[in-house]
Amino acid sequence: DKDFKIIETGNKEHMQKMLEYQFNQRHLKIFRATSTPSYQLANFCYRYKKYKKQNNGDHPSQLKDVSGEDVFSPTLHNVQIAMHLSVDEYDLAEYAKQLQKITDEGRHFLGDLVSQCENLEEAKLLLSHDSHLEHYALKNETTNWDYHRLDEACLSNHKYLVTHDFSQRIFRETWHNSENLKKPIAAANIAGIEAMGKLIQCLVFTPLYVWLYLFAYMPYEHFGSLETLRTNMECSPFQDLVFYFSVPRNRCYSEIFSHLLLIVFLFLTMINPNDQPRVLDIDWYDFCLVLWAFASCVKCLTETCFFVKEFFSYGLRSKRTHWKRSIQSISDIYKVLQFIYCTLILLGILFKCVGFQKCIDEAIENQTQNYNTNSSLYHLQCEQEDPRLYCDDSYLKTGYSLIGIGATFCILNLLHWFEFSSYLGPIIVSMRQTLGDILKILTTFCVFLIAFSVGLHFSLKFSNMYCKEELEKEEARNYEIRNCNLDKVETKLTGFNLEDNVNHFRTFQEAAKTCFWSLFDPGHPEVVGCTQGPPRHLGMFLWVCYQIGNVIILMNLLIALMNATVASIQKDKITHWRFARTQIWRQYFDRPNVYWLPVPFNLLEIIMNLVILIIKTLVKKIKGDSQEIQNREVGKVGDVKENEKEYLDLVSELCARYILKKNRIEKIH
Repeated sequence: DKDFKIIETGNKEHMQKMLEYQFNQRHLKIFRATSTPSYQLANFCYRYKKYKKQNNGDHPSQLKDVSGEDVFSPTLHNVQIAMHLSVDEYDLAEYAKQLQKITDEGRHFLGDLVSQCENLEEAKLLLSHDSHLEHYALKNETTNWDYHRLDEACLSNHKYLVTHDFSQRIFRETWHNSENLKKPIAAANIAGIEAMGKLIQCLVFTPLYVWLYLFAYMPYEHFGSLETLRTNMECSPFQDLVFYFSVPRNRCYSEIFSHLLLIVFLFLTMINPNDQPRVLDIDWYDFCLVLWAFASCVKCLTETCFFVKEFFSYGLRSKRTHWKRSIQSISDIYKVLQFIYCTLILLGILFKCVGFQKCIDEAIENQTQNYNTNSSLYHLQCEQEDPRLYCDDSYLKTGYSLIGIGATFCILNLLHWFEFSSYLGPIIVSMRQTLGDILKILTTFCVFLIAFSVGLHFSLKFSNMYCKEELEKEEARNYEIRNCNLDKVETKLTGFNLEDNVNHFRTFQEAAKTCFWSLFDPGHPEVVGCTQGPPRHLGMFLWVCYQIGNVIILMNLLIALMNATVASIQKDKITHWRFARTQIWRQYFDRPNVYWLPVPFNLLEIIMNLVILIIKTLVKKIKGDSQEIQNREVGKVGDVKENEKEYLDLVSELCARYILKKNRIEKIH
């Protein structure tokens, strides 16, 4: 009776929850109604015509209720809200489809609105305004240019708008740092030759570019005006050299060349052509490898620190709003790989130093004479310089293994640059998209692995039936090596083999290893060994169920998911490739708090920025610059008003074109 009365009348907590539910439900219904393209068009046209009528036909210039409802900005803002609104938090899961419909309708409407532009100038004017930008954009997400709507489209995976011809033209002009670029896109073979020429140019002139950037470009950027510098050097042959790293394309080519040099240093370290017997030496390529890896780690950590600072400076409400897109902005698999392989290389080198510490101490105590070789930077006489004289579990060989893993990831990171090619780009995009399918199946496989490993281990661990030579094989596997300080050490180890007629489930570690490697070599009923009776039959039943779950269900399900993913990409592969290429382009556009010099010259740029900051602090230049910027903004008020007039006129014209197009389509059908 007590529970019934609570349900009937409702306590305060229950009533509060019901009111919140009704409010959220009503709010979502209103949001769905006001986010449709028809409502946005009617709202803007009504406000626009009303204002023109009240002002005797004059164009609107400062009216906020018109400029804030310009069709494009609210639609883009509503799409952003619908994408990241968690309906499960409000127990309104039935509205998930409605929110997805808002997202799809808004994206198609924005793309159609851009398509109504008759030329590139109209598209630039349309995409260069956004009155709602501060509602959804973090500073680290946007670039220092005028087209923040395209930034938002990239972050929201709005492929239709990003890959539109007008949008691609704007991105391409920014990529080449040129206005009114009319040269057609080069063919694949010509683009490849041009890229090779740029890499050779980087090899020859990068030190000069770096020097001019540090001591000419950066001082003018912080203490003067780049426009003044460009005007003064308009007829100078050094203008392109000074502004070399201000071009996003040149930044990218420099980074590609720096990455290729890192791979070369890895190969030289692996081959070690200057190695001498009984000499522990540090060659020039060893030093370069450490420098490149350290500078790459510093670059990744610097960008991460700026991101974290920007992210946590927006308050709790903004953090809840932006956490999904913020994670998306740092989830680039290639950046993660870059940080991982550089960290592994540095750890491997550290482990090598620890492994050679005993040899270094003995050489210092004996005060041996250094070999006078021109190829080494530092060298000591060492009797145990050969890594083969160390045990496999030593720090030295662990260091070599870590460097090997880092080298693998470093070379794999070259796939990032293949996305520039229209021939290889769609393949790389397909591979990257299928990683999500692999992770889904891998999660299910881990559950299968743990469940059947535990079951098989419990079923067969107490068996005292041993096959012929099984005891000898177990003793060989558990053989302890006592003396490994020889060039060649002979052991009795037999290794792990699924075809061995032994019981692989006596220990949980062995059981998990057997279940895992059977994924790549299914079958092998002999893994249960010579166990007899019910344990054998039950163990064989579990093994059969595990094989059916993996080979028949999981593998075929993974193949089906990957086929569906690849088919969806190949259906419109040019769009997916253009979007992936644009995402790479955006990484090199001007952004705040990002260093553009390639590795390892980014260390010099960091030092130069610190020096500039100290100088600004000492001479109190910051206050003067702020006043100067304020004066410039005041001088540009008239231009902003005029641009706003042109922009609202253009939006009104595009709305009329859009409505006319829809009317024609309805008449045809």
